[in-house]
Amino acid sequence: MLPAVDMENTFIIKSLPVQNFIMLTVLAIVLLLVGLAVWRKNLQHVIVWTLWVGIALWFFNSSFFGFSAVTVKPSGIKIDYGILSFRNTELPVESSWEVVKYMGGIRRIKTLYYIQIGEHQSMKVRGRKGYDLVNEIGAAIDAVRGG
Repeated sequence: MLPAVDMENTFIIKSLPVQNFIMLTVLAIVLLLVGLAVWRKNLQHVIVWTLWVGIALWFFNSSFFGFSAVTVKPSGIKIDYGILSFRNTELPVESSWEVVKYMGGIRRIKTLYYIQIGEHQSMKVRGRKGYDLVNEIGAAIDAVRGG
């Protein structure tokens, strides 16, 4: 079923509230440890935990972390990586997209799929439902484009 062309359609690849909760929990724990180190006046721990804040922010903005939600509307394609990501963006509707098959897992035997929109890669999904979802996102982009 193709989505309506004149409306905005939001697709949730992975649960964005859960992802935001994980991001904020990790940041809160590390910031709490920084605050504890400052309160105890332990400069070494302040430096270490500040580095961990940087590592956490780097990880949530790295290529290891794909986007979780995408909104397709006539004015553009809004990509949402999560609350702590600096990579949240809106792309033009003319952006290229492709569904990619990926072999994952420790022994590379799990078949995973993701959608690549321009230079942005989604979270990986499994199974027929996941494959159908990423194809539905592509179909929505094509429908808004008029093709």
